[in-house]
Amino acid sequence: MRKRTQNEDPKGIPVVICDRQPLFRLGLKFVIEELEGFHIVGEASDADELLGILACRAPKILILDMSIARLEGFQLLRQIRNYYPDVKIVLIVPKGVNPVELATVIQVGIAACLFRDSPPNLIRVALQSVMASRPWIQREFVEHIVHVLNSIPISEEPIRALTEKERQILILMVKGLSNKEIARQLGISPQTVKTHVSRILQKLKVRSRTEATRYTLAILRSSFNGEQATLLVRHR
Repeated sequence: MRKRTQNEDPKGIPVVICDRQPLFRLGLKFVIEELEGFHIVGEASDADELLGILACRAPKILILDMSIARLEGFQLLRQIRNYYPDVKIVLIVPKGVNPVELATVIQVGIAACLFRDSPPNLIRVALQSVMASRPWIQREFVEHIVHVLNSIPISEEPIRALTEKERQILILMVKGLSNKEIARQLGISPQTVKTHVSRILQKLKVRSRTEATRYTLAILRSSFNGEQATLLVRHR
């Protein structure tokens, strides 16, 4: 039997839930309490309650409603990331979320994304994944953003030269996943990912993954707003 370290909670990994809807919180509590190795240490219905709980508790995981996270341009989300960097944020996202918001929260540095109507087994998978330091994003999110990229009406944009697989990898790059993490999520080898990444940078005419991320966010914003993109990177 594995020996418990001094800092481990004997009840399991502490989790805080923050969601406006009491019934949704109740459902999450029921699911999490059925999981081995996790337990609820607090719940909140708004940002003020959440910050109060975070100030006196030490959760490992925060399950956060996106309608609360998006307040003041996602300032709450950034505040939590700055003051509580060890808290892994699992964001609960509504169906129909616009791609700009989705790209923003991915860039801020969340640990996982789940739809509000995700089945309980996906909640288990997401929690176990983030505690193993593997970022987790529901496959439909990637498909959603890829669909937006495929729908961009500007034919001369370099991003249209990417293959579907390259677009999937680009979105996971935007999320901040390493080559190994991308390989694991897509079921391909790290060397294959490395090759795709090199081709992506070449096609986008950027010099780094960071520039590729900035470029992609610019395209998403322009697509959502119906305006021509203002590129945020320098081309060769």
